[in-house]
Amino acid sequence: MGIVNRVRNLGDSVSAAVTAGKDAVAAGRGVVTRGVDAGRAGTAASGDWVLSVLRSLPAPAAPTPVEWEFSLGALICRHPRVPAVTAKVLRRLDGIGALRFGPDSVGFEGEDIPWSKVVHLQLHDAFSAMTTDVLDAEIDRIRDVLPMLPGRKWVVTKVVEGLATVMLAALEQAAEQRMDTVDIACEITYRGTLGMKKTIRANVFTTALLAQQPEVTESLLATARANGVPVLPAEAPAVGTPAAERVRALRARTDAVAAELRAEPGDGSPDAPPQLTAPRP
Repeated sequence: MGIVNRVRNLGDSVSAAVTAGKDAVAAGRGVVTRGVDAGRAGTAASGDWVLSVLRSLPAPAAPTPVEWEFSLGALICRHPRVPAVTAKVLRRLDGIGALRFGPDSVGFEGEDIPWSKVVHLQLHDAFSAMTTDVLDAEIDRIRDVLPMLPGRKWVVTKVVEGLATVMLAALEQAAEQRMDTVDIACEITYRGTLGMKKTIRANVFTTALLAQQPEVTESLLATARANGVPVLPAEAPAVGTPAAERVRALRARTDAVAAELRAEPGDGSPDAPPQLTAPRP
């Protein structure tokens, strides 16, 4: 079952749960868990490769004595049908979603900031940080970043699939722990040129990754504190959209993107493996 069909099934199930009344949110969480588990059954499920990569990520120590790094480009490079020669092309995705931190520095989306220049890390509510508006903006950026090469449609499809699957994996986590109360360090304030304060905010892939990988969040916070960097608490979460509604919105958006990709002229099918070539030096 492909990611779009899986999300559609989740959305349909959740829709029924939402109409149930006072138990809508709790029922939605149960449906999310069952739906994701059902989506995992069957080796042909398109998003299974993403879940497999997430499960294989090594948990860094807290604090970590070595650099830990993962990115959207690295995720797509781990797809079994992506040729190794395309790695340089896919590294362009690191500006859209990447996390790197270690004993000396920290950064989101390709940035690398020495801990000595970091003023503080700011915690934010993970649930409210992941919205369909943000996802929609990221999909547009993906289209802009990837070059017009043979296999581009397939790669864009897999990138969107990766984003949706990581978000769904985080939503599955919300079935057991209320994700609207899980705080993640997705904002860095640091001193740039001439001591001016600057702030960078993690994009949706990095936000979802931190929400889905609590050991990574714990390591990031411990490493910051070990370097004398304050970690500021998150603001009290406002009343937001229940998890069930987020799944429905994600289903609608991924359905629309899949339709758009199929309708695009040229570049073959979104189901065809890539034939990208390495960029010339």
